[in-house]
Amino acid sequence: MVDFVASLKGKKVLVFGVGRQGGGSGDAQFLSTHGAIVRLSDSNTTLVPEGQNQAQVDWAELIIKNPGVPDDHPLLKHAQDQGIEIATSIALYVEHATIPVIGITGTRGKSTTTALISSLLELVYPGKIITGGNIPGTSGLSLLDLQVGKKYAVLELSSFQLRDFHTRRISPPYAVITNLYPDHLNRYPDMHSYQADKTAICHYQQKTDYCIYNAENPGAVAISSTSPAQKYPFTGRDVADWETLLPGSHNRENISAMWALAKVLGIEKTLAQQVAKTFVTLPFRQQVIRERNNVTYINDTTATTPVAASKAIMALAKPTILLVGGASKQLPFADFISTIASSSYIVGIVILGSRGIPEFTEALKIAAGNKILGTVDTMKDAVDLAQKHASPNSNILLSPGFASFDLFANEFDRGTQFNDCVNEL
Repeated sequence: MVDFVASLKGKKVLVFGVGRQGGGSGDAQFLSTHGAIVRLSDSNTTLVPEGQNQAQVDWAELIIKNPGVPDDHPLLKHAQDQGIEIATSIALYVEHATIPVIGITGTRGKSTTTALISSLLELVYPGKIITGGNIPGTSGLSLLDLQVGKKYAVLELSSFQLRDFHTRRISPPYAVITNLYPDHLNRYPDMHSYQADKTAICHYQQKTDYCIYNAENPGAVAISSTSPAQKYPFTGRDVADWETLLPGSHNRENISAMWALAKVLGIEKTLAQQVAKTFVTLPFRQQVIRERNNVTYINDTTATTPVAASKAIMALAKPTILLVGGASKQLPFADFISTIASSSYIVGIVILGSRGIPEFTEALKIAAGNKILGTVDTMKDAVDLAQKHASPNSNILLSPGFASFDLFANEFDRGTQFNDCVNEL
């Protein structure tokens, strides 16, 4: 780590893609603090007035790429042609980390599993855990300055972040794989490519490392098979009788992943059970926002895939009006349609936006047209329509099943607007 940080002094570094969540600006601050000459580049001119251009790239000796920027971006391809080093900040952190890294990935559940693991380790080692990765507002490079006196780094890792792990041929010594389902097929040509990026979580591990995986998910099993490390499978059944506030069988799997890691680290079962019992749902993940007139409003805006929204529906226990729809990720939705239509708990459906997914909306009308209350283009109209039709002792659930970019800046903007509209009722 010392050599890497020292190498930054006087180096011209371009942060390519600042991002709205603050990670890029945090990286820039770290780089400046350690003597780098830093410039920012972003296609959003409200963040960087000059936008993105070739002159910025030609100036740079190192480019820190936001994982959300596709690798085939013309300016990045130009940088590659010029021999300029391109890296993501989280990959650089893992490469130069001085404490053991616990990496968590999966299509669903990685945020909750990351938070469960961090909560457990904070209980055992108070003040000695750092958490980062695919979490809004976190900078990968800044973690290098937070390691002193710490025990573990717990990182949520997306497929986009893991792609650079292949380039650098690195994997964290502890890998946790929650599952694999279709996702991001608007950016990947096929599932094989998506899965290939995910394998970087464990592919470059050592035989003395640990690979913890969901034994009931074929994708997770396939990813784990690429690891030479010691294997520790888990299933939701392992914690079936544990007390928890988290709804649904999918959260049993998340808890079980935490418990599997606890066993690897020699942490007592009673402590893992304590975390499972007291852990509260993360924001925007089946989060109860408010109860009004005996109607419960639930925010699950991060359900940006049909599989994720289906999991939320399967966790229901009372009549529910579903807010659904958004922008396409080119994912299959037939099973999602079937889940909505067959659920006895879904008594009403509000379609939010969704002009870009006519195949879905038509299929939904055929399968569950009697449940559709209407189509709206604003969150306020969606909440107003849902609450107008809601009966006592019921839910209104925002679990869209699609990306948010048709009407919102991102899924967090969508979720925040839902919260604001609910709290204004």
